[in-house]
Amino acid sequence: MIPATSTPTIMPAATTPPAKSLLPAVSSPAIQTLQMLDATNGWATNESSVLRTEDGGKTWLNASPAGLTGMPNGSFFLDDQTGWVLLAGADFTSGTLFHTTDGGQNWTSTPVPFGGGTLQFLDPQNGWAMAGLGAGMSHMAVAVFRTSDCGATWSQVFTDDPNAPNTSDTLPFVGDKNGLTALDADHAWVTGSEPVSNYIYVFTTQDGGRTWREQNPALPAGYNDAMTGANPPHFFNAKDGIMQVGAYANTSALILYISHDGGQTWTATTPVPLNGHASTPSLADFFAWDGGGTLYASHDQGASWTAVTTNVNLTNELVTFQFIDANTGWVVTSDASSHYKLYQTADGGATWNVLIP
Repeated sequence: MIPATSTPTIMPAATTPPAKSLLPAVSSPAIQTLQMLDATNGWATNESSVLRTEDGGKTWLNASPAGLTGMPNGSFFLDDQTGWVLLAGADFTSGTLFHTTDGGQNWTSTPVPFGGGTLQFLDPQNGWAMAGLGAGMSHMAVAVFRTSDCGATWSQVFTDDPNAPNTSDTLPFVGDKNGLTALDADHAWVTGSEPVSNYIYVFTTQDGGRTWREQNPALPAGYNDAMTGANPPHFFNAKDGIMQVGAYANTSALILYISHDGGQTWTATTPVPLNGHASTPSLADFFAWDGGGTLYASHDQGASWTAVTTNVNLTNELVTFQFIDANTGWVVTSDASSHYKLYQTADGGATWNVLIP
């Protein structure tokens, strides 16, 4: 007789819950810059601190590096563990870059040859920086740097400073530059403004920042006499991106431009009749707002817009806002006394609740 056998019981493997941060909580911090990564995780900075949230902004943790003695002059957060914060030195050509890989519990610091500007990392090793070297009368000198070792060392690949050696005018000295976006190791965009009508200040590089060419996308009908200010584009993948352009004329408008070819060409969507900010959490969902009682939302790539009546009026107080999907967003405000508040919505912007009063 074959002896009876029993089926062994397989116990589920033990799982270890993610470790909670050991960082101290901060009561009602003044959020001045905000970068939410998803519905729960995000980073923020203010005049003296780097902050992190793990619960959607209800609680903020002090993630500041030792040695941060003032307002960061640039920052970039790749994920909830990895980030870089820049502190300016005594001039345009010196600064200290802080880097964390454990959510702000530990930081390393290194001197860098620039004191402020735009930072962007493509991955934990490879990054870009555009540093301002002085501006005035609608002229602005910048330098573009690259790193491939997490920010420990940087190489200057471009400058348009007319007083510097090896200067180039492919990205002109004329014009106020307001940021840089990189898509990969070769392709990047610099945007800004110049006080002339019917012109959008957009320049792109295809050789890692060494040379640049003008794009100047076409303005929609009715806005040919407008002056403009362009913000750096945001890319969702290698092909699809969105760029925000403010058009200033008798009737000001916010115009979002879409690219489906990796930023080589840009097509205007339907203008929104306000002078405000935009948030584009997906290629379909766009939001535009000036802080007033009406927020504009589009869920068809900007082809049409719907007016959303809000429960707050933040006119002249709106600093920035960010949605991470069609429903969930945050707003940072500052009043005449420079008091900062943080709000959150879960219904597409109709209802805003105060997280930090």
